[in-house]
Amino acid sequence: AQLLRLTIGKLSDIGITVLAVTSDATAHSVQMAKALGIHIDGDDMKCTFQHPSSSSQQIAYFFDSCHLLRLIRNAFQNFQSIQFINGIAHWQHLVELVALEEQELSNMERIPSTLANLKNHVLKVNSATQLFSENVASALEYLLSLDLPPFQNCIGTIHFLRLINNLFDIFNSRNCYGKGLKGPLLPETYSKINHVLIEAKTIFVTLSDTSNNQIIKGKQKLGFLGFLLNAES
Repeated sequence: AQLLRLTIGKLSDIGITVLAVTSDATAHSVQMAKALGIHIDGDDMKCTFQHPSSSSQQIAYFFDSCHLLRLIRNAFQNFQSIQFINGIAHWQHLVELVALEEQELSNMERIPSTLANLKNHVLKVNSATQLFSENVASALEYLLSLDLPPFQNCIGTIHFLRLINNLFDIFNSRNCYGKGLKGPLLPETYSKINHVLIEAKTIFVTLSDTSNNQIIKGKQKLGFLGFLLNAES
């Protein structure tokens, strides 16, 4: 934290203004953030710290969205089921999706070609961005419409996947010409982006495991709290 303050001060000396800092989402980074004055607790969140060279300027803090996504994926697999106000998200639906791809997908003419080779996009250790995607949510939605028994109660899973995908798109925006939630934060996109952030905050505080333990108070909370901190920033 002290080295970071020193670096920001040196940059200020040569005319470069630091507006925000992004770190990975590890235990060491959390300790650094706390040392800077960032509060990650869901009940008392503080997303900025004092600029070392300007008493009137605050610097926003972000966690890298790719790391947060991986943490949420690990938590989802560990809990197997996550309860929230819009339903229950089940990891088993993703397992069933892969099983269907292996056994039947290539023989089902009604399945869109975009659903082919789902095994390459789901349940891989380093593929969190593919797991929480619109493609997987749409695949489950389509299978739900076919009234297949393994997917009859997957509304909650679809909602959960879409919410995480939307958050990732917002914080992984890289192109000033991006469309939708992948676009930059502008007056004309603020309302849509803010709606997703408010929805995430409303839902994340209600997340619980099958024993009704609040997830953002437990050991695997950082992925969810990290996105809430990013939303505040």
